[in-house]
Amino acid sequence: MDTENQNQPNTVDEILRKIEEKADTGEYIYRGESKHFETISSNLYRVFLEHRDFDVEAEHFDIEVVQKGMLEEAKKYLRRTSSDCELLVEMQHYGGKTNLIDFTTNPFVALFFPCEQSASEDGRIICQRKELLSSTIKEPPEPISRVVAQSSVFVRPPEGFIRPNDNNVITIPAEIKLSMLEYLQESHDISVETIYNDIHGFIKYQDIHLETYVDSYIGLTEAQKGDGENGEPEEIGTL
Repeated sequence: MDTENQNQPNTVDEILRKIEEKADTGEYIYRGESKHFETISSNLYRVFLEHRDFDVEAEHFDIEVVQKGMLEEAKKYLRRTSSDCELLVEMQHYGGKTNLIDFTTNPFVALFFPCEQSASEDGRIICQRKELLSSTIKEPPEPISRVVAQSSVFVRPPEGFIRPNDNNVITIPAEIKLSMLEYLQESHDISVETIYNDIHGFIKYQDIHLETYVDSYIGLTEAQKGDGENGEPEEIGTL
């Protein structure tokens, strides 16, 4: 058996103990990912990383030059004055491409993200010492409901990515993801509704609920039609 895998925590309790050891120091910020990606990078960096005609390692790639140009364009769409940091956070919040990487000061919030998707793949938690990233950590300039709910902070890496120490990466096995989600909801009130606590969160997960809405309405319609055949037709109510 792989010695490295032997040493990794692989139950809910073991993972919680490992994370709480770091949380107790107050020295870390955390990021959860649903699977093991090749790099821990901003979504803007990944645009260039995945581009067939561009080699980010071979070229003298300056991601901040790209981001500066995008910020200038974005400001043309605003009706109010915003700082660069404020605008970047807002772009990140609405799914835009930026050189920000989402982290959180709450390790239990970080645990939610590896478990909510990619049920058949191992996820991971990245724990980073604040002091090592202090020059790149950006605090949200104004409260956005989802940013507050997620205890968000943002890392703005000069190269577009970071390289964590292996000792600061905790694997979340696929087979315990559901159990971890149950623990987070029962013990910390962390769920889809509390993490994505705005209308954009509802839209993101609307398809999950839509089938239930449709089936419920059709079932109610058929039931009321049946009742109508035995007496006066009833008006179909709302769900």
